[in-house]
Amino acid sequence: MRPQPEFALALIRVVVGLVFTWHGFHKVFELGLGSVTATYGVAGVPLPLLFAPLVAVLELVGGPLLVLGLGARGLAGALALTTAGVTLAPLLAGRLNIAALEVPVLLLAGSLAVMIGGSGSAAFRDRSAAVSPPARALSKGKRG
Repeated sequence: MRPQPEFALALIRVVVGLVFTWHGFHKVFELGLGSVTATYGVAGVPLPLLFAPLVAVLELVGGPLLVLGLGARGLAGALALTTAGVTLAPLLAGRLNIAALEVPVLLLAGSLAVMIGGSGSAAFRDRSAAVSPPARALSKGKRG
């Protein structure tokens, strides 16, 4: 079997996007932003009133966009940054068990892989720049 790096990146992008979508849905519709804010405050996340809704909405909206591959590199970078911040703050404060790092570290690694490697082959994206104009249009522009 020959290597398929584009397919691998697409697989990582889709799975990471689905997990972020679920996390955002859970934060917004099941836990509620008030509960997430309180949890962030207890965990030592700075500015929990700002970061709780920011992270929840970014995950809820950015996750599906990541699945589709729309703005994948930028979204993956933003999701990696928020994941690192929300995970690192309680870890540094001694309020996070090392065993609780499994999912955040996987999400961080997946997000960084998409940010660095791109969205993979099965992404919806604007391909208009890759389309060449008709030959007639090119020849008209060169005459004058």
